[in-house]
Amino acid sequence: MTTDKGEKKPMQTKNKILIAVASIIVVAGIAVGIYFGVRKNDNNSNNSNSSSDNSQAGSSSSLIPSSTTAAPQPTGVLPPPAQNGTMVNGTLLPYYTLTGPAPAPVTTAGTVYTNCVVNGTYSISYDDGPSAYTHELLDLLDKEQIKVTFFVNGNNDGCIYDPKVRSVIKRAYESGHQIASHTWSHPQLTTLSVEQITVQMKRVEQALLDILGIVPRYMRPPFGDGTFGNGNAGDVKVQSTLKSLGYVIATWDIATTDADIDDNNPTHKLSDAALAKIEQGVVTSAVNAAGPGANHMQLMHDTYQRTVTQLSPWSIGYIKGLGYKIVPVAACLGDTDPRNWYQTLTTPSANAPTTCTA
Repeated sequence: MTTDKGEKKPMQTKNKILIAVASIIVVAGIAVGIYFGVRKNDNNSNNSNSSSDNSQAGSSSSLIPSSTTAAPQPTGVLPPPAQNGTMVNGTLLPYYTLTGPAPAPVTTAGTVYTNCVVNGTYSISYDDGPSAYTHELLDLLDKEQIKVTFFVNGNNDGCIYDPKVRSVIKRAYESGHQIASHTWSHPQLTTLSVEQITVQMKRVEQALLDILGIVPRYMRPPFGDGTFGNGNAGDVKVQSTLKSLGYVIATWDIATTDADIDDNNPTHKLSDAALAKIEQGVVTSAVNAAGPGANHMQLMHDTYQRTVTQLSPWSIGYIKGLGYKIVPVAACLGDTDPRNWYQTLTTPSANAPTTCTA
C-alpha cells in the first residue's frame, strides 16, 4: 500500500501540472481572441466613422457655411446659396450658386425706385455705415437668415479703408448681402456740380474695387436729395449724372426716423421704451396706411446702436409676422440675380490703401 501510494503521488502531481498548463493555454487563447476581436470591431467602427465623415465632408461643398446654416431662400426671390460662390469673369462672386448667363437687368439706370415691385417682398436697408455696430447687426442677420442691402459711404462714420471697417464690408459681401453706394462723404447732391457728384461716386467705386472688386449698380442719395422734386433743375442734374454713371437710384417708402431721433441727442435723452414706441409707430403706421398687399422698402442706419439692438430685431419679427419675404433692395425690384447688383466684378486690389484723404 505504501508502494502504491508512493507511485500515485508523482502521477497526481504531473496531472495537476498538465491541467494547469492546459488551463493557462486556454485562458491565453481566449484573451488573444478577445483582443483581436476587439481590434477588428474597432477597425470596422473606425472605418465606418471615417466613411461617414468622408461622406459628410463630400456633401457639404454645396451647403451654406456652418455659421449661416440657413433654410433655402424662396424660389424666384434669390438663388440658392453655395459655400464657394460662383466664378464671374474670372473672379469669385461669393455665396450664391448661379448657372448660365445673367439675365438682363429689370431695373433702369437713372430711374428712382421707392417701393418694392415683387409681390410679397419687403426690403430692409442700412445707410451711412459700416460702423462699430455693424458686426453685431450681421450676427443678427445671420441668426435670422435674411439678406439686406448696405448703402455704404467712403468717409462718413469712418474711413472705408480702415482695416476694421474693411473687414465689416467684406463680411457683409461674403455673406450674400447687397453692397450699394451712398456717396463718398454724404453730401447733399443737389448742392454739387456734375463734376463733384461724379467725384463722390467714383471715389466710392475705387474703394469698393480695391476692397471687394466690385462697382455697384445701385445707389441711394444722402437724404434722398435729388429725388423729391418734380423735374426741377437740381433733381434733373442729380438723376442724369447718376444715369450716365450707370446707377439705379433706390430710395424708400418707410423711413424709420432713427437718424432724426438719435442725431443731436444724447444716448439716454429718450429711454429705450420711448424710442421704440416712436420708431415702431412710424413703421406700423406706414404699413397700415399702404394697406394689405403693398410692398415696402424700409430705411434704417447701422450707425446707431439702438437701431441694431432694438429696432432691427423688432422690424424683422414684425415683417415676418406679416408674411413678407425679406430680401435686398435689388431683389425686391426684380433683379434677383446678384450679378445684376453690380456693374463690375473683378479681383480686389492686393495693395489697397489703409487711410482716407478728405
